Amino acid sequence: MAPVQSLAIDQLVPQPNEMYALAFTAVVAFVSVSLVVRYCMKHGIWWPMIVVVGGLITCLQEPLYDHLYGLWFFEQGQLKAFTTYGIHVPLWLPVIYIAYYGANTMWYWHRLESGSSIKAMMAMFAVEVLLAGLAEQFYINVVGLYNYQSNQPFYILNYPIFVAIVNGVPPTLGAIIIYKLKPHLQGWQNLLLLFPVPWAFAANSFGSGYLYLSARHAVPAVSQPVLYLAAATAALGSIVTIWAALKVAGVPVARSAGRTASTARMVPAE
Repeated sequence: MAPVQSLAIDQLVPQPNEMYALAFTAVVAFVSVSLVVRYCMKHGIWWPMIVVVGGLITCLQEPLYDHLYGLWFFEQGQLKAFTTYGIHVPLWLPVIYIAYYGANTMWYWHRLESGSSIKAMMAMFAVEVLLAGLAEQFYINVVGLYNYQSNQPFYILNYPIFVAIVNGVPPTLGAIIIYKLKPHLQGWQNLLLLFPVPWAFAANSFGSGYLYLSARHAVPAVSQPVLYLAAATAALGSIVTIWAALKVAGVPVARSAGRTASTARMVPAE
């Protein structure tokens, strides 16, 4: 049997849209990293920058995600960062990973450290989903740098909206892992913080999404109701993953009266 194939229907990116997107993305990344650096200087720590690098290297998983979920970056008129799994990854994508999967993860970790409850973190996860959806709408419909090809369930405004929930998981789940792991790390052991975000990306995209991906690439093709149901399990599984991870991490269901950041559990600097 032939391996999974991407349609790879290409087109020319409207110019100078790619430059606009790259400039916008660079500004977002610069501001995000600057805030992390400021946090590091304020608290006399350096390990959050490892998490930022971890967010950057997560982009190496993007082509496999694209290949299986049906996303195609247009090759004509875009600067290329690298190509693998048959997917051309444009230069702006690793840059946005620095902000979204790197610096953003540190923000969620900070909220956990400040004593946020499961209820508050689930609300923040909802914001994360909204941000993921808005970012994709910008890159798809405003500047026209890629699209989702072939048969896509819950397809609204050129975007399968259920994937916003899937894409909202890695920063939040990565932050939960770091919240539990960091107190046990010292010195060079902090290099292990390179991996929570890439692991969270893979665990959810190909974990919660396994039924959908199996249905999407089934031969012969499954019926539309089955495809939609499978996509719904990917979205629901993503939500349950965050809730379950918060429970396992011992995050309280509701914030106790009078609990403030000053009384929250603090992680050693090194």
